[in-house]
Amino acid sequence: MRLNEVAEKLGATVLTHQDKAFRVDVQHIYAGDRMSNLLSEGTETTLLVTNLSNALLPRVAELVDAAGICLVNGGSPDPGVIRAADEHGIVLMVSPEGMFETCGLLYQYLGTTRSAGQ
Repeated sequence: MRLNEVAEKLGATVLTHQDKAFRVDVQHIYAGDRMSNLLSEGTETTLLVTNLSNALLPRVAELVDAAGICLVNGGSPDPGVIRAADEHGIVLMVSPEGMFETCGLLYQYLGTTRSAGQ
């Protein structure tokens, strides 16, 4: 599923690289706040879902070629996070839902996508 479709289904707001969201595919989710785990789990088809909102996050996502970052709980990220995501070419979106709800919706949508393709 493309990132723009993920954002639409979640009701998320895409803050950076809206054009890239139409080209990037998501097949995996990493949900958590430990950057060290992301470094070992992230791939070019991984969407990072987190409450962690600091300017290092986009850099870590870039290092693992993650598809994008989805912040949860509908908050407004610090301008430094938005600027870093923009500079590093990372799609940054904000889900209005909490971590549990966002991950549940993603599981439902990505599971449906996989089943339809088989």
